[in-house]
Amino acid sequence: MLHLSTLIHPSINYALNYRIFTGFSVSKIFILAVYLGLVFYAAFYKSNPFVEPQRAAFVAVSQIPIVVSLGTKNNILSYFSGLGYEKARALNYIHRFGGRLVALGINVHALGFIYQWSIDASISAKLQLPFVQWGLVGLASVDILAVCSLPFVRQRFYNLFYISHIIGFFAFLVAAYMHFPVTIPFVITGFALYGFDHVLRVLKTRSATSTLTAIPAIGSTRVSVPTLRQGWHAGQHVRVRVVSPTVSSRIGWLGYCWAWLFTRARPFTISTASGGEIGLELIVKKRPGGWTGSLFDMAQPHDNDVENKVIGTGLGRDAQILIEGPYGGPGYTLFESYSGALLVAGGSGITFVLSMLSDLLQRHEEGCSRLRVIEVVWSVADPSALVALLPTLIPFLLPRPSANSALEVHIAVHYTRTPRDGSLDQIASLSLPPSLTLHSGRPNLGKMVTKTIDNVLSAHLTPYGRSPPSGVIAGACGPIELGDEVAKAVGSVGWGKAQEVGGVEAYEEAFGW
Repeated sequence: MLHLSTLIHPSINYALNYRIFTGFSVSKIFILAVYLGLVFYAAFYKSNPFVEPQRAAFVAVSQIPIVVSLGTKNNILSYFSGLGYEKARALNYIHRFGGRLVALGINVHALGFIYQWSIDASISAKLQLPFVQWGLVGLASVDILAVCSLPFVRQRFYNLFYISHIIGFFAFLVAAYMHFPVTIPFVITGFALYGFDHVLRVLKTRSATSTLTAIPAIGSTRVSVPTLRQGWHAGQHVRVRVVSPTVSSRIGWLGYCWAWLFTRARPFTISTASGGEIGLELIVKKRPGGWTGSLFDMAQPHDNDVENKVIGTGLGRDAQILIEGPYGGPGYTLFESYSGALLVAGGSGITFVLSMLSDLLQRHEEGCSRLRVIEVVWSVADPSALVALLPTLIPFLLPRPSANSALEVHIAVHYTRTPRDGSLDQIASLSLPPSLTLHSGRPNLGKMVTKTIDNVLSAHLTPYGRSPPSGVIAGACGPIELGDEVAKAVGSVGWGKAQEVGGVEAYEEAFGW
């Protein structure tokens, strides 16, 4: 079965996926340009904002349902499109752009009236009117929202971004109604979408006892919840809150309510497949001085627990957590419908790959997969990371019999920094299997895409694969730049090669947003 990508020339694919800015392709810039054109046409066509400033405000307020819907975690557009809310490269970037258009429209509206009142010297009298004062409250709220949503603030001062978002959002909607009651349909819609989202969040939240195990070799914490064994798809993530044992012991179940209301939920990709015996597992990368660092410290073993202290294989510590979700994931992108899959992970992005591998191998055993080749590329800072996850990776390389097809799995680990003392000697003593290799330097993703295509074509020459190949999917999880590299590598595939293999497509999960 040929994929849609075979009908589009690679040069067109390459042009549409070319990154103008980090995380923003030509196709996404085009969508934003169309959106901008429609809004500007509605707001300014045959209209002078200094003569008729109301029009810009009406258009800005009309965008509230779109902006709120695209910014919530449970929205209709995400369900229909199969795209998770969190993907800045999918739908959330439109939410941010739409929010800035709302701020622009409100400011144009305010400046238009300030200009008029300055001309007729009535500005002092106008500022005494209650509806004008509410308008200034709305203006201040939307401007604070816009400034605190800038990438610099959002990435470095998240708590400021979060608090300003909540307070600014409610203040803006209330002020909009008090300023001009005719906006009530848009205000109610905004509140309704926000409330609907939070009701679903509560319904998707469950409490559980987790086991925290520190993995010092990769600076991460394994969070295991063996009692949760189903309810998610490969590649999805959950949002986690840790319940303080001090608070919960004092006020009981109210401690869980406190955690849900007043603590921030952190998103982490599930590293296991649904339906397995292990249950739900997360691998949380430690960040110095942050919440993840505190989680790592909580999971640290006692001083006399030497084995756990070195490689993180002890029993771990129990902790009560709230798990919200699942969210995101590949959606309508079915990896098992392709003949080949290239899974690329950067650092803790291996959690996405582990989840996908578990699910794909399970589907292969059930005879529900077309995959013939799976190539895994994991880029890490130090080779010692391989030692910590070797017990997890080895089972993926074992033969998986299936009546429908044969499947090859190869894992290549690339370390990008000078190894720590003794780490390479430790790996050399482990005698890695042939299908698990260790390399120095950054991976060449263009060559890996070509290698995957060639292996798929070779696999379809065997008795198991006499049917035409059904394409190759390259999935990436890691920094935004990694997703850009994968998209570039896929876009560089030749026209003939792409048609021969049945199409080549890219999918990305990025840390940034």
